[in-house]
Amino acid sequence: IMTKRGYPVLIFLLVFTTTCQICNGNLPPIFSMDMNNQALYESTPVGDVVYRLEGYDPEGFKVHYGLVGTDRFKVDRDSGEVTIAKPLDREVNDTLRFLVTLEDETNGTNTANNIVRVAISVIILDDNDNAPLFKDVPYEAVVPEDTPVGTTVFRGIRVEDPDTVGETLEVKCINQPQSGDACSKFELETVSAGGDHYQGVLILRQTLDYGEKQFYQLMLQASDGELNSTTSVEIKVEDVQNTPPKFVGSLTGVVKEDAPINTLVMTVQARDGDRGMPRKVVYELLSNPMDYFLLDAITGELRTAKPLDKEALEDSTGVLTLGIRARELVNGERGNDPLTTTSAEATVTIKDVNDEPPQFNQREYNVEIPENVPNGTPLPHLDMSVKDPDVGSNSVFSLRLEDISGAFAIDPTMATGSTPVSIRVSNGSLDYENPNQRKFIVLVVAEEVYTNPRLSSTATVTVSITDANDNAPTFDNEVYTATVSETASPGTLVTTITAKDRDSGRFGENGIIYQLFGNGAERFSVNNRTGVITVAHCDDPGNEECLDFETKPVYFLSYKAIDDDGKGQTTSVPLRITLTDSNDNAPVFINQNYRAVIDEGAMKFEPDLQVQARDVDKTSEIIYSIIAGNVNNIFSIEPQTGKIIVANINGLDMTNVTSNVIMLTIEANDGKYTSTCMVNITVHDVNNNAPVFSRESYITSVSENTAVGTSLETLTATDSDSGINAEIKYRIQKGAFDDFNISDTGLVSVARKLDYDRRNTYHIEVIGVDQGTPSLTGTTTLTVSILNSNDKLPYFVPATQRAEIPEDAAPGTPVHTLIAMDPDVNSSEALNFAATEPISAVDKNGKQVVDNEIFKDFFSVDHSTGQVTVHKPLERDVAAVVRITVLVTDITAPTMQQGKGTLVITIVDVNDFPPTFAAPWTPEHPNYSLTILEEQPIGSIVATYTATDIDSNIAEYVLEPEHEYFEIDNTTAIVRIKKRIDYEETKYLNFSVIAYDSGIPQLSATANVNVTIENVNDMDPVFSQSSYEASVKENAPTGTHIITVNATDDDDGDFGKITFSLIGEHSTDFHIDAATGEITVANTGLLDREVISDLTIQVVASDGAPLNSKRTISVPVHIKIIDVNDNPPMFDHHNYHASIVENLRLNPPAPILQVQAKDPDQDINGAVHYTIISGNEGTIFSLDPETGILYPHASLIGQARHFHLVVEARDGEGNGQFTDHTAIDIEVLDVNQDKPVFIMPALANATVEVPENAARADYLVMTVKAIDKDTGENGRVTYHLKVNNHNVLETDEFIIDSDTGELRTKIFLDREVKSKYELVLVAMDHGSPTWYETLRFLTVLLVDTNDNLPEFPDSAMANPYRFYVKENSNKDIRIGKVQAIDKDEGKHAKVYYYIYSGNEDGGFYLDKSDGSLYTNKSFDREVEDEYDLLILANNDPDFFLSPEEKNKMTDDEVAHDSGVAKVKITIQDENDNPPGFEKSDYYAGVNTMANIKEFVATLPATDPDLGTNGSLTYFIRASNLYKFGSSKSSGSIVPSPFNITQDGKLVTSNYMAEYNQDRFIIEVVAKELAAPEREALARVHVWIFEPDQLIRVILSRPPEEVNQERDEIIAELSNVTQSLVVVDEIRYHVDANGHINQDWCDMYIHVVDGSSQTIATIPEVLKVIDAKYDALKDYYAGFAIENVVPAFIDIKEESFDPALAALIALLIVLFVGIITFIVVCCCLRHWVITIPSDLKKKDALIKKAIIDDLNTTENPLWIEQKLKLYEEQELTMQVFNEPEQVALERHDSVEYTQGDNTYATIQHPTRRGSSNTAAMSIADDIADYATLSGLPHNSGSSHSSLSRVPNFYEAAMGFQGSTFQVPEPADSRDGTYNRYQSNLAGSGLRINEDGQPEYVAELM
Repeated sequence: IMTKRGYPVLIFLLVFTTTCQICNGNLPPIFSMDMNNQALYESTPVGDVVYRLEGYDPEGFKVHYGLVGTDRFKVDRDSGEVTIAKPLDREVNDTLRFLVTLEDETNGTNTANNIVRVAISVIILDDNDNAPLFKDVPYEAVVPEDTPVGTTVFRGIRVEDPDTVGETLEVKCINQPQSGDACSKFELETVSAGGDHYQGVLILRQTLDYGEKQFYQLMLQASDGELNSTTSVEIKVEDVQNTPPKFVGSLTGVVKEDAPINTLVMTVQARDGDRGMPRKVVYELLSNPMDYFLLDAITGELRTAKPLDKEALEDSTGVLTLGIRARELVNGERGNDPLTTTSAEATVTIKDVNDEPPQFNQREYNVEIPENVPNGTPLPHLDMSVKDPDVGSNSVFSLRLEDISGAFAIDPTMATGSTPVSIRVSNGSLDYENPNQRKFIVLVVAEEVYTNPRLSSTATVTVSITDANDNAPTFDNEVYTATVSETASPGTLVTTITAKDRDSGRFGENGIIYQLFGNGAERFSVNNRTGVITVAHCDDPGNEECLDFETKPVYFLSYKAIDDDGKGQTTSVPLRITLTDSNDNAPVFINQNYRAVIDEGAMKFEPDLQVQARDVDKTSEIIYSIIAGNVNNIFSIEPQTGKIIVANINGLDMTNVTSNVIMLTIEANDGKYTSTCMVNITVHDVNNNAPVFSRESYITSVSENTAVGTSLETLTATDSDSGINAEIKYRIQKGAFDDFNISDTGLVSVARKLDYDRRNTYHIEVIGVDQGTPSLTGTTTLTVSILNSNDKLPYFVPATQRAEIPEDAAPGTPVHTLIAMDPDVNSSEALNFAATEPISAVDKNGKQVVDNEIFKDFFSVDHSTGQVTVHKPLERDVAAVVRITVLVTDITAPTMQQGKGTLVITIVDVNDFPPTFAAPWTPEHPNYSLTILEEQPIGSIVATYTATDIDSNIAEYVLEPEHEYFEIDNTTAIVRIKKRIDYEETKYLNFSVIAYDSGIPQLSATANVNVTIENVNDMDPVFSQSSYEASVKENAPTGTHIITVNATDDDDGDFGKITFSLIGEHSTDFHIDAATGEITVANTGLLDREVISDLTIQVVASDGAPLNSKRTISVPVHIKIIDVNDNPPMFDHHNYHASIVENLRLNPPAPILQVQAKDPDQDINGAVHYTIISGNEGTIFSLDPETGILYPHASLIGQARHFHLVVEARDGEGNGQFTDHTAIDIEVLDVNQDKPVFIMPALANATVEVPENAARADYLVMTVKAIDKDTGENGRVTYHLKVNNHNVLETDEFIIDSDTGELRTKIFLDREVKSKYELVLVAMDHGSPTWYETLRFLTVLLVDTNDNLPEFPDSAMANPYRFYVKENSNKDIRIGKVQAIDKDEGKHAKVYYYIYSGNEDGGFYLDKSDGSLYTNKSFDREVEDEYDLLILANNDPDFFLSPEEKNKMTDDEVAHDSGVAKVKITIQDENDNPPGFEKSDYYAGVNTMANIKEFVATLPATDPDLGTNGSLTYFIRASNLYKFGSSKSSGSIVPSPFNITQDGKLVTSNYMAEYNQDRFIIEVVAKELAAPEREALARVHVWIFEPDQLIRVILSRPPEEVNQERDEIIAELSNVTQSLVVVDEIRYHVDANGHINQDWCDMYIHVVDGSSQTIATIPEVLKVIDAKYDALKDYYAGFAIENVVPAFIDIKEESFDPALAALIALLIVLFVGIITFIVVCCCLRHWVITIPSDLKKKDALIKKAIIDDLNTTENPLWIEQKLKLYEEQELTMQVFNEPEQVALERHDSVEYTQGDNTYATIQHPTRRGSSNTAAMSIADDIADYATLSGLPHNSGSSHSSLSRVPNFYEAAMGFQGSTFQVPEPADSRDGTYNRYQSNLAGSGLRINEDGQPEYVAELM
């Protein structure tokens, strides 16, 4: 900036420069616009272009611009644009002066550039950019509190504004939170105001009060309309003396009633209400109840003036009210006007001291209660109460009983002040019968709870027990029985029964009345006092009205005993009176007439025919006999049972009996009386011939069109029976399929229409059934053949046939071949095809073609083949679909047979043109553009893209590929949104729409759609947190950082830009950066934690959208004001006083007083700690630094009597900067410190026992001793007795020496008069001024001597005791209690119990104190079910009986010792054992001809539990059938062909014939009847066999012995055969003559092949056994096995010509060599050889076997060796005879043929290949060998099972039976059998857990 003096110089320079340039020839540039006097507003922003300098050069050179002398502007050198470089401020400089320069550019000429400088001025215009300013601040004023309202209190308010623009200045007053409504108390008044100045004053508008507020702060705000500024005005209120004193602090005090005189109660404090210049205050008492207190006028200390007594106050609470006045000292004088005096009431609570014990209203109480009083009953007429005159915790006392019996309880157990007391019976079954329980002496103790010492008192309650009828009469036995004759006369003694009763008098046995109740009790009489029972009076003994055995043999009566002369308790026992019988009645038949039917020839009646008579005389025995009507004695009767049987064992023989009805007369005789009945028996003929058809089968044929009802064939059958048994009816069994039926006469006819094509042959099974009972049947077969006939129409398959052909197909093109069928013809040549009307068509639009029939000639049909071809060119525009009716004709049918169908031909269009979309789409540019908004809802329509097709319809529209966001309707082409679109995720999309036409081939067109997404402000700003937590220190300066909040907006662009702002309360006290979210302090005056500790502000985040779519969100910011230590602590009082005694408790230390200072700061800043800083020399006191409680630290005895302590309170937990101080004055008092302490007796409630015979006068009971730790008189102790609250030295019975403490009796004490004395001993010191005494309660008992032993009661309930415990129970269960009685009293009556014997295994333990018996383990009933213990009762608590002492006691001594109780403990059963079978698998066989209920096997299952727990039920779960040779089950048969009885016997429930050679695995379950109903499973393997499949093992031992060793025998046989051996039956041996040998037995077995599980053939088994003879030799001898042979042999006897035998013998003799052998073999194959019956049979048999061998291919040399072997065997083997069984039935008698069975016959197998080949028969007398080949059944039997099993006679050649006979053991006692057993044991045979042998796996 240039001054005015510089302008001439500047002008000169410019002129000089210009002149020089002219001279040089370069003209200077010239300004055309130089910015001079340009005006700019001072608010013009920096960077704005404010002017454009313009100039030019005369030579046309380029010019440049510049500025000199200013930094506020800058200029562009080339363009001349002037911009603001720094802010303008008019108030600093309103005109800017500087130079603008213009410089030309000479472009390389030799001349220099010309620079033109021009001085300019820029005028700065004013803007309102300055806030008004307060002048002469700060503003302060002092105003006396009595200043009148309306006075101007401050005049210096001035405001100026440097701006020249703006509104008139205004100033207003704003209330501050800390100043309340200060702007209402002071009014701001304007003196003058303008746009640039303001002047105002403050005027008082409300009265001031220094006591109410001493300081006001006003906030003044000046405003020019836009900008504001503030300042504060502080006004201090000056105090004026116009307020009376005010009491401060508490006016309440607490003092103990035993506080000494001058004890500080409280300190009264008052101060002048005018705190500016306060006056001194003095105190005085206005009222002083009972003159207890003195008030210090200066200090305000209230102290006790005399001893206090709380109990003397009328108010039991101990609260006293005192009147206190405070006066100001005015000029040294006490004020006496209302402005200088104040009165108040102070309350002093006299705290109770424990100086009174609880007191009973009586010392002794006596009550009586009956023994049966229930628990909980209070003692009657007790009237007991207890009172403690103390208050508070001193009056809280407990109540308890000193009751060794534990029979009583006290209520309440705790009380305060006073309470009535009740004593209840609680835990005692009081029993008068126990002498120890007839009187109880109970000591009631009332003792304080919370005091020290605990004062107490006692009272004695004597409870007498009176007898009550609480014992019912008891009988010695639980059940009584008696016997008397039914003919006994009245008065006859029956029995005598008496009862016992433990009660006394009429409640006991003297008052028992006996009664008899029950049905029939009137038949007897009972003496109600003696219990004698006799027969009652009756006029006719033995008859029904009296005792009659037949009417009622037993009387079950109730015998009752009632005590209390029949009015008391009752006990009943059952009484059974049994009458003895006499024979006085005749037998009586149940029926007088019996009827029965029996078939002739029957062996017995079915069911059994049995007559029955009954005799009511139980002792009578009835004998039955037939006395008439028994023709030819064909019937007999069993005398004892009355069962009528057929007399002839061969069956009922009706020979010579003329009638078929027999009438028998039966007599019953009981030895004295008889009776008869009639039996009507009808004998029936037997139907024993079945119908037989004339032919085994019939054959016939019939045409399929034969009419229904036509007869075909008559079938006839005949029956050899007669009568109804010969009447035959016919029925079709199966095979007719309801197409035929048969009449009762056997005529077969057509039942319904036949159809050859449905079925052309019938095999009809017809049966003839006779009408006999049971009906018998015959069967035949009728075969019917159906003859075919042409009777069915041809038909098309399917009826409607379809085809397609393109419209451009040429004529002759095949279209379709018609398909038709005719069931009656086999060739298509018989069918003819044709087209016929109607023929119709529809066009391509689906409309019927009606106006043009050209389509009917489009196609033609070939008549022979049915082929359809194009006949004429096709026109699809005419017809698109043609429907042709077609015919098919059977030309071979006798009549017209046609079928009709339809052929539908579709003419398919040939597609030429693809679809096209609408414009702007073109095939060259197949595109669309689309713009949509984001976030549109799903399903919104965005566009429609339809296409058209010239030659076909549009088939569908699709989006390919499928789009994520869009979908198209395939019909309408409408495109919809299928997923929400988010602009922020996706801004551009595209998809392709494809349109397909319906032509063939199908064509399509594609449209590509480009989608632009438009943004929408759809996202709210989101803060990073739902709320913010922050903190700031109080008094923090403005601008302090607090927290930075953060928010985001997912929208793009301006929509996603966030700005922050504050709203709500305190929003002006803080500042937030709109862009960053940083929050800082704006008003530091708000941050005062003591005023406000936390606050919340709301932060708003707004996005950048326009107002109509802007989105905002707010979040709270919780700001916590952190404390700063800015306040000092302040003591409540600055002087404390305390008086303490010298013996103040040190451990734990007793609190003396508590100082307390308060600091309004927080946490550690406000945590005050206290320390003693002076006056505590010797560390006599300790001060708790945290609580301020002062304690004694060392003993005060011998220390100074006064202490002055100074205590400091410091904040910051003792480390702060602020402190306060107070003083404590302590006065120490002398006291009597200790009470006497008892040494003897040591217990508070002691008992001393005095023997009853020693309690004479002057007997020293005990010496009482107590000590006192005080010295001198304070420690001297004297002894007394306390009676009625007075201390005495003697009572009526006792005297005590006050110095020595000896307690003696004064008189003789008699236990029978009084056995117990209650004394209160007193030990008293002689302290002054206070003395102490200590009490002890002493009970003196006169005790009994131990002169009785405990005894157990001798009753049915206790001798023996019977206890029960369940098995598996946990240990420690109480199972019972024994109790013995000791007639002594006191401790001598205490009984202890010990187990003497029976507990060797430690299963029980005994509570020796009460006799309770407990279990010591868990028991198992199945191991031990009963225990017998002996329990000993003794008075010795440590009794022990050594084994030696036990041995010295005999059993008789123990049994008769009344101190020993017998205890019988029964273990009760629990269902804890599962059932189980002996084996898991059983094996059995069943005869194929077995009857129903035939026994199969026994499956014993057991359950070791008892009773119901061990009861089982059996059922069959499954009967799995395995067909012959199959290893897979065919399933379980339902219903099962087996049944199982409830005793575990498996029997058949159906006939077995249909299961021949099959096997079953039957699952049998044994299930518990009781819960949890566990089950056991066993499997029974059952094979269905035929008798000739069994092997018989003959043993020379009876069946009983064999059954015992059965498993060993079977195990050895199984081991030998390596197969499963199953025993089917063991029975007595029957010899050849049919005699039963009961010393021998036969074991029938079958052997199961392990691989196939089928029954092995007998030859195979016997061959294996014979091969191991040497190994079995000892085994046979050991088990006495005589032979192993086939069980059943069917021997067919045939006559044989002796001449033929001679011829054969001659041939054998004459021919030698191979020809002879061949001839013999041929003869043997055609004739049966009869073997001679002499000894040469053996030779013949051997030779026969050799001949058979020659028919094999074996080496002849081997045959020779075999012959020699047989000869050697013949010479060495012992020969004996063995019977052979030949019967077929298992249980019926059998027939035998005698033969010698020494050797096995070698039987050649029969030839194979012919089913008619018969096995060779063996003669009836087999000489020396058992015939072991399997022989066939009777060939005529229809039940043979051989067709289903391998032919037994095709076994390989070998030994077929037992080859050798085992020698008989010489002597069974020589150990041979035992040796055999040992050999068997060592054979290696393993027996499994089921008792079955384990075989080699391959063989099983």
